[in-house]
Amino acid sequence: MFKRNIVTVGRVLFIFRILLLSLGIKSRGASGTSIGRHVFELEGAWIRSSVALGDLTGDGVPEIVVGGLDGVLHAYRGNGQRLWRYDTGSATIEGKPAIGDINGDGQNEIIVGVGGTLTPNAPGAVIALSSTGQRLWRYDSGDFNGDGIPNGVFSSPALVDVNGDGKLEIIYGSYDAHIRVLNHDGTLRWEYFTRDTVWSSPAIGDVNGDGQIDLVIGSDSHDEPAYDTIDGGKVYAINANDGTMLPGFPIHIDETVWSSPALADLTGDGYLDIVVGTGHCWENPACAIPYGNTHPTTKAIYAWDRYGQPLQGWPVILPAATMSSPTIADLSGDGYLEVIINTYDGYLHVFKADGSYLLGWPQLVTTPAAPGEVVHISTNASPIVADLTGDANLEIILPSNWELVVWDRWGNQLTRDEFPSTKWELITSYTIAGTPGVGDVTGNGYLNLISGGALSDGTSGAIYIWDFPVLATRVESGADFSPWPTFRKNAHNTASYGTFSRLSGLPTQIYILVEESFPSPVRRTLSMIALGEQEIYWEALAPSDVVVTPAMGTLAGGTSTTFEVAISTTGCQVGVPCSKGVLIINAEIANGTLVENTFEISLTLHLVETLYQTFLPFIVR
Repeated sequence: MFKRNIVTVGRVLFIFRILLLSLGIKSRGASGTSIGRHVFELEGAWIRSSVALGDLTGDGVPEIVVGGLDGVLHAYRGNGQRLWRYDTGSATIEGKPAIGDINGDGQNEIIVGVGGTLTPNAPGAVIALSSTGQRLWRYDSGDFNGDGIPNGVFSSPALVDVNGDGKLEIIYGSYDAHIRVLNHDGTLRWEYFTRDTVWSSPAIGDVNGDGQIDLVIGSDSHDEPAYDTIDGGKVYAINANDGTMLPGFPIHIDETVWSSPALADLTGDGYLDIVVGTGHCWENPACAIPYGNTHPTTKAIYAWDRYGQPLQGWPVILPAATMSSPTIADLSGDGYLEVIINTYDGYLHVFKADGSYLLGWPQLVTTPAAPGEVVHISTNASPIVADLTGDANLEIILPSNWELVVWDRWGNQLTRDEFPSTKWELITSYTIAGTPGVGDVTGNGYLNLISGGALSDGTSGAIYIWDFPVLATRVESGADFSPWPTFRKNAHNTASYGTFSRLSGLPTQIYILVEESFPSPVRRTLSMIALGEQEIYWEALAPSDVVVTPAMGTLAGGTSTTFEVAISTTGCQVGVPCSKGVLIINAEIANGTLVENTFEISLTLHLVETLYQTFLPFIVR
């Protein structure tokens, strides 16, 4: 069964409006400081996607990538300069684009899903673009509902190297009832049939601690006794390399899983736990199939361990349903993680790791509608977390109607909640549909807050940027002042807090044929890439007659390096394989656990009297 795409699009409240359309408008800050605001009109429709940030030009400064209702993907510099626009077709873009170097060419690519709730009859697909906006490939969805049209991809694709070859695979779910892993060139690696639509986006990490990359994602489900499914939803944990289900999964719940999971070690046992919200279908007569076949559902946020067992204190029953996705951060600054999520009734909730509320929460989003009047408008977007004040404490940012609302860690609202107001005014001119982003997009070393949206009539898309007088990079006791700066946490959309990092691209053996007259030592150059966000320290431990240059170093997340291995031929005889031992590469990070921290590379030389090279003729007819 194919559920009708039911979602609250957003309600534009025309009770009272302050229209600020010119560039460089100043907004009074919560502490009395002025915050600059810039508005860039786009050649395209209302921006529906969440903000993606990534370096497309190689200058170290992230660009802004957003997608619109009309299926156009835009790439802009933080100063408003358009890099390019790409028209994907008639299908809206509602998921967040992923940005990363999928093919190892040293340039970031952009991967985006097309087709969503507002264009259910438009063809859906996943599309890969170069950093200059040229299409590399397109993978069309299947036709689950039998209408002859490839079904949409609402899911935000995630990027990760699942097999250690130094290339990034693409992981996503689709309305065509499939979870897919694509190779970097757009060919299918594997797929899993979920038997119902997938709205959820994958989270990536080593869930069960076996050194392999796993994916976690949700789906809808309906009653099919032959397949052990119920009217509700499922949460899957799957080995991302070979597609095998982890023990204890999938998990069945009584409501759809439109929310996208997040991964974090909530219990402190060294393993990733799974946190996710639900959806809103099986109590909705317009969604439940057959239509009107409703049943009571559990409105909750769930947390499970690596075996699929509920964590102590979870699930937490919520006052209303949620489609938003949980955000993870140490909001209280006590070394323990909190879970942040918003609900359809306009409340923002912050839970401690044991499922109890953090002091000061929940809070009701409040914005002024007119002098003496306020409204509490919910959103399907998700919260982000960063320090916007520069006081080393974290704030939470969440859209509400046409503006962004900010709270401090104690639940105090820092943005306007009355009119007139002396608090921050982070106002746009139309409904904000996607999650904003935080980063230094202007390259001046200070934080920017970025949101997609539209101008006042809703027909022209727009990017809004606010300037905060807060350093983007600070080193204070190892603290992270932007722990969850975008939807799905980072440019690769992995939605995993702190523990996911990995060295990739190293071989398991080196076997070299070499002529006996060749001067010793024999040299080979190896390369490796640091996946994840954290800096990785590495060190080579070589056998006595092997020299590695350099023998140690550090790699920033997402970067690569090379090193030379020089192997002596001493002791080797012609015609006999000569083992030179095992080269060991050890890796570690300052905070968290590497997916794999030791690599062993066997070294073998094979001396021959003469090494012949044969060149085959190349004939073209």
